[in-house]
Amino acid sequence: MSKEKDLNEREERFFDKMKAKAGKIVNDRVKLKELLADTQKKMEASSSDDSLKAKIVEFLSLIMRMISSYVKGVYTETPWQTILMFVAGLIYFVTPIDAIPDFIPVAGLIDDATVLVWLGKSFRNDVSRFKKWEESNDSE
Repeated sequence: MSKEKDLNEREERFFDKMKAKAGKIVNDRVKLKELLADTQKKMEASSSDDSLKAKIVEFLSLIMRMISSYVKGVYTETPWQTILMFVAGLIYFVTPIDAIPDFIPVAGLIDDATVLVWLGKSFRNDVSRFKKWEESNDSE
């Protein structure tokens, strides 16, 4: 088995654990708010590659607004499964020991970014609809 395939399988198993945690957190407003706060702290503390960091921060900010809008009942068009997957992604992001631990310079952030990019692509339509909704409500 190649190292890349082994790493992908480990990441998949690890992400499955994050999905299980997300299932418990997604319906608990207090824990969900704590997760959003932890995500914000990690985004602010991240000091890796500035261009990668900027893209991650931009995407995470969007996802956090999407989840917050869903929780507040302001925007409920996002399917529950999408919210669950994004919560799992945030858990993966804030967990210091994941497939590639965050203390490893650049690489630790890249594996987080990889999961976030995969989520963004997988749920592109839901993200797109939220962005359009957000833009139309910001102009009012």
